[in-house]
Amino acid sequence: MANPSKEKCDQYAAEVVRRFEEFTSWTMENWPHQSQRLMSSDFSESRRELAGLLSEKLSSEEDKSPSEGGAQYVDMNPAPWP
Repeated sequence: MANPSKEKCDQYAAEVVRRFEEFTSWTMENWPHQSQRLMSSDFSESRRELAGLLSEKLSSEEDKSPSEGGAQYVDMNPAPWP
């Protein structure tokens, strides 16, 4: 099966984001606890997760060169002081 074009993936991502924003708007408008209203910022972490998911999963592995993929291992431990 051929990989979808970048344009097709971009259209899909735009539609996902549109539907997510529609969902969050509906959720805020219909939230039953009037004393504790939801705000757009309550969904900021979800927006970050969605953006990461869309960018990671929709980018084709075939389109990436080894230099774009970055290092396979990144040392997260700082070097000790001399």
